[in-house]
Amino acid sequence: MIYIDTFIKVIRFIRSSFVSSHILYSVNMQVDSLKNLQTKIKSDEQNHSLTKKYLTDDIVNKYQSIKTNMGGTLAQCVNTNARNPKALLPRACDLNAYETFKDFFDAVIADYHKVPGGKIQHPKSNFGDIKSLSFSDLNTYGNLVVSTRVRLGRTVEGFGFGPTLSKETRIELEKKISTALSNLSGEYEGTYYPLTGMSEEDRLKLISDHFLFRNDDSVLEAAGGYIDWPTGRGIFINKQKNFLVWINEEDHIRVISMQKGGDLIAVYKRLAGAIQELSKSLKFAFSDRFGFITFCPSNLGTTLRASVHAKVPMLASLPNFKEICEKHGIQARGTHGEHTESVGGIYDLSNKRRLGLTEIDAVTEMHSGVRALLELEVMLQEYNKGAPEGVMPVEPLTYLAKLLEGASIEKCYARKYLTPEIIKKYDGKRTTHGATLAHMIRNVAYNNRSICPRTGEAECYSTFIDYLDPLICDYHNVKDPSFKHPAPTFGDLSKLPFGDLDPTGKFIVSTRVRVGRSVEGFLFPTIMSKSDRLKLEQVISGALKGLTGEHAGTYYPLTNMTEEDRKQLVEDHFLFKNDDPVLRDAGGYRDWPVGRGIFHNKAKTFLVWVCEEDHMRIISMQKGGDLASVYKRLIEKPT
Repeated sequence: MIYIDTFIKVIRFIRSSFVSSHILYSVNMQVDSLKNLQTKIKSDEQNHSLTKKYLTDDIVNKYQSIKTNMGGTLAQCVNTNARNPKALLPRACDLNAYETFKDFFDAVIADYHKVPGGKIQHPKSNFGDIKSLSFSDLNTYGNLVVSTRVRLGRTVEGFGFGPTLSKETRIELEKKISTALSNLSGEYEGTYYPLTGMSEEDRLKLISDHFLFRNDDSVLEAAGGYIDWPTGRGIFINKQKNFLVWINEEDHIRVISMQKGGDLIAVYKRLAGAIQELSKSLKFAFSDRFGFITFCPSNLGTTLRASVHAKVPMLASLPNFKEICEKHGIQARGTHGEHTESVGGIYDLSNKRRLGLTEIDAVTEMHSGVRALLELEVMLQEYNKGAPEGVMPVEPLTYLAKLLEGASIEKCYARKYLTPEIIKKYDGKRTTHGATLAHMIRNVAYNNRSICPRTGEAECYSTFIDYLDPLICDYHNVKDPSFKHPAPTFGDLSKLPFGDLDPTGKFIVSTRVRVGRSVEGFLFPTIMSKSDRLKLEQVISGALKGLTGEHAGTYYPLTNMTEEDRKQLVEDHFLFKNDDPVLRDAGGYRDWPVGRGIFHNKAKTFLVWVCEEDHMRIISMQKGGDLASVYKRLIEKPT
């Protein structure tokens, strides 16, 4: 009897460890060990996730044997990063993961949400005074908004996420939520469509309305989001089709309010009213530190995402479109959500901040940010009327001049010589092929530590002579404004006045000489079309392939480069990248990586970059200090 009593007590203890209220948790997502997952994540060069950054050896050692009270593990949380190198964030195995694995998740959350000082805290929920909202209709700004949508996610307290939900528990959760939805009335009254056993007629109708969610996201799949698909999942839609609830898609509940046009007030009011009604029958998990708990750390806090689908083709074509959006607190996505492309210049623009502010603050930030972007799109459309095809759209000169005021007038030549008189003289003026002064200064306007403009073509030096001449003389310390550069001469290579700068080899590691060249008849990156860049690459690579002797070598186009070639060029320190914001904002990376490549000789002492910044960067180099040999190689005609 003693043994039986002991056995019963053990069973009860085990059950109590996995029971919350009346819910039995069954961990049905099996993953590799945390140590093995860490090794895979760390060794993947393409993985730049926050998981990789913060999944340290100390974290692994601390948590590899720890489980939440629902049976979840940190390995389940990071599994998606091991299987999806481009996934930025982990996913919580259940609503207790954030506190159980606190040292890991706090670092990730503070980094992603840019928490000041790293102290994570969230205010009480506040949707504001719904009766006195003052947002203007976003279509006031150019009639560019196709539709407006506000959504939020909720986790029902006591239930886990995908990795820690049994099939039976998920069905129970679905029943609990769908019952609450069936009790809604008025404008919220509608129909629930469970995915299990859905008729073909309903399925096609939901696809036609763009309401049906699917199981085709590899990040969500590896996080356990599709376990037992489609069991326990469904969609609720009101009669007007402007209020929608997804059950057990990613979060337990995704509540969505939407409609055509830009009336943010109507959409926001509908959402706030709905969540107020649902909160009467469903208890949602909330933390004073994280706000409302969600599957993905990106949605913690308000979980609110207010967005518009807006037509911003010119704004989106700017090389720093993403950075411009972020400056205004906006995140830009394709029309079908994260990691998708835009269709017809239409983008999904939404608030970026969710943690550390209230719902009314979040939607206010979204309204202000989207309004600023729409106003900029209207300006771009007006300023770029009549521009030649293929020329990069550019902001008005006066707009960029205002941004340029953040640069030092003593150190920044671009700002120093951009006087009111120069702005008045050249505003709206274009070269034959469409380059403007605005094109030339935008790289400095957005990067105030940069000092010089970038030209769009050779003609800029004559068209904008009153701006560029004094700037060039100042930068190059030329005292005589009438100064002219002498004809090129490389000297008598048989009688060079220099030789080996370090015959002993004790001091100089390596020597390098390089020159840049522009091919006549071709434009610079800002106004060069994709087809012209390909033609230019063909001209240059053809010439390089004709080199003989010590200059003979191989051309490696960046487009469709093999992984083997890429790794070798990285190892040789020959590969140039598209990571310079100054060059990016000047238009230097348009159509990347098309029309660009690297040529080097067999000895790896002669290198040519094609269409990196200039049309050609020609480089001669070698170990040691033999400057004469390096210089001769750069200049001498191949034999």
